Amino acid sequence: MPTLACAHLVQLASLLLLCVVSGGCASTTAPAPLETLVAGSALHAPNGITFGPDGQLYAGSVGSQTIYRIDPTTGAVAIVVPAPAGEADDVAFAPSGTLVWTALVAGEIRVLRPDQTVATLVSDFALINPLDFTADGRLFAAQMAFDRLHEFPLDDNLQLSGEPRLVASKIGNLNSFEITADDQLIGPLFNNGEVATVNIETGAVQIIAEDLGRVVAVNLDAAGNVWAIDWASGALWRIDRKGDEWLTPRQVASLQPPLDNLAVGPDGAIYVSRPAHSAIDRVDPASGEVRALVAGQLAAAGGLAITTHNDREVLLVADGYGYRLADIQDGSVSTTYDLTEFGFPAAASAAAANDDYFALSDVVIRPSVYLIDRRDGKTVARWRDIKSALGILLTADGHPLVSDYATGTLLALNRADRDQRTVIASDLAGPVGLAWAGAAQDAVYVAESTSGTITRIELAASGERTTVATGLNQPEGITVLADGRIAVVEVGTRRLVVVNPADGSITTLATDLPVGHQTANAPPPIYLPSGVAQGADGTLYISGDIDNSIRMLKN
Repeated sequence: MPTLACAHLVQLASLLLLCVVSGGCASTTAPAPLETLVAGSALHAPNGITFGPDGQLYAGSVGSQTIYRIDPTTGAVAIVVPAPAGEADDVAFAPSGTLVWTALVAGEIRVLRPDQTVATLVSDFALINPLDFTADGRLFAAQMAFDRLHEFPLDDNLQLSGEPRLVASKIGNLNSFEITADDQLIGPLFNNGEVATVNIETGAVQIIAEDLGRVVAVNLDAAGNVWAIDWASGALWRIDRKGDEWLTPRQVASLQPPLDNLAVGPDGAIYVSRPAHSAIDRVDPASGEVRALVAGQLAAAGGLAITTHNDREVLLVADGYGYRLADIQDGSVSTTYDLTEFGFPAAASAAAANDDYFALSDVVIRPSVYLIDRRDGKTVARWRDIKSALGILLTADGHPLVSDYATGTLLALNRADRDQRTVIASDLAGPVGLAWAGAAQDAVYVAESTSGTITRIELAASGERTTVATGLNQPEGITVLADGRIAVVEVGTRRLVVVNPADGSITTLATDLPVGHQTANAPPPIYLPSGVAQGADGTLYISGDIDNSIRMLKN
């Protein structure tokens, strides 16, 4: 809605009457400043990292489809390849200094040409993941899950010049590896908890270290010693070499898991990516001291819900690496879910809670709706074949209600009978946010992002609909305030507004929200639904997917 102003009382009275009749009008109330509850990060879920010839650290991200450059001295972050072309699980530099990376979801190997255009070197290689070059420019890359290592022949212009050659297969899922100056490939065998050398000509494997947990990446220092990380425990291992002999690994540091990749810097320090927290840590190789180079706590912040945990009011935060709990008093972030597991739910987009359950939806990894028992954190029910559940509520007795953006439907699910799905409303215009219209739970408000409307739907009256407000620009997260008005995250204008359901009038509460970030596999233009929730004291909390922050607007 455009901002309207009146110079005289008569004009003001006329305008207010017009707002009531027409169903909505923006207020001239000055927006309030937002405060920060959970600080954000300049990175989004960094995966593979490596140092470039310029001495800068480069990080790829599958989730944000972006490649970043990080100053190892200051931690300053810049975008090198934006979404979606920058989707990168691992990054490497050819001997010529050209940046090359693996787009795991797309199944491609991509290159950044000197003119800054992105080209595809290899396509149709599902789950292509780690890669590296030999000193003379031979390119090797492995497919996770398929457990295959390939050589991709390239010409002097970094163009594919022949058929890929299978080097080795079924060796234990080779992950992020390094190739030495004398063409020795050293890498982690994730399935086996081992570090091994692989002969790049014959595929022969020799184990050099065992019992390292879920080891995901290795890197070599200037002396030829191997550094390795354990995804699950957070252990940083050092494997020294004495002549032709590899010594027993020793743990140098323990970092907050999960860990994804590491790189040894020109300064000899060890840099480690932590994707679930959008962070990169720097480890002193001598003392094992860990400090943050780029700090963060969330990976992909989405929907929000107010609940309690350990007798404290907290926010249930849907996050791309598993749901979190954010304490509204001190902003501390924790979880009852093991973020290092690859099970269910491995990602969350929208969230709801009652006294007994958490309800979560995932639109990124495996589109599903989950019901979590709060007592033990276990998944008690999972509903598949719901394409884009971008909004979710829980009834008092634990049955989920979801809005499916892809099909334009509002669905009622039954936790006792997962085959029972009731379509309450259909032909909705991009339904996203859901909120109960009252304590009786007999009606809901739905944010229809495509049409820019807020609609009331009666659950007990065969889905009867009433349009509450119109003219919004991509409304997503919604919550009903204590006074009955509806707070709405209007992503198209990056505003937080309040809708009065009595007359459709709209008041702007905050502007310049950090919302609207692209996310791999999530439906555009929504991507992850922005969340808003109100605490017991009236404070409003808003998730910011641009920087993975949670902001608050106090009464």
